[in-house]
Amino acid sequence: MAQMTKLALAQSLKQLMAERTLDKITVKEIVTRCGVNRQTFYYHFKDIYDLLDWMFTNEGQEFSRSYPETKTNDDGESAIRNMCTYLKDNKQMVINIYHSLGRELLDRYLCGEMSKLLHTTLSYRAQVFGASESDLAYLISFYKHAFVGSILDWVHDELDGNIDEIVQKMVPLLQGTFDAALKRMALSR
Repeated sequence: MAQMTKLALAQSLKQLMAERTLDKITVKEIVTRCGVNRQTFYYHFKDIYDLLDWMFTNEGQEFSRSYPETKTNDDGESAIRNMCTYLKDNKQMVINIYHSLGRELLDRYLCGEMSKLLHTTLSYRAQVFGASESDLAYLISFYKHAFVGSILDWVHDELDGNIDEIVQKMVPLLQGTFDAALKRMALSR
């Protein structure tokens, strides 16, 4: 029952975020929309940002189920495509979070999801080239910030353009760079 209530509160918040920025939404609006009282909200969450953080964690699990797995043999194309597809599918909500105090949570969520996607792409290749776990972790950290930074610039521009255009801009920058970096990291030890 608690999970259902949390999901209802998160759904209410998502609907409201599709209409306006997070800092213009109140707990009263959230609970009214989903038919529970304020006490129920505060039983589960300390504030709206706590609900948003929980929602991102839950969305991360949904993201993993909804989008195809990243391929182990590409140069980040499927990771970028999957992330861009998620953002386009949730366009107005994402834009409204970006333009509010929830931007840090959005950044943290996107970095977490991109890390998972990149780990799938790079972990096997790191083993092939003999790169260490710390090398792999560093490479993932570097590229997740590069990808998410570029993607957040796209969000800032209201997600203009289509996903194929975004992917086509990024992929040539990456072709072969993962393998080359992993090789150099393995050789530098």
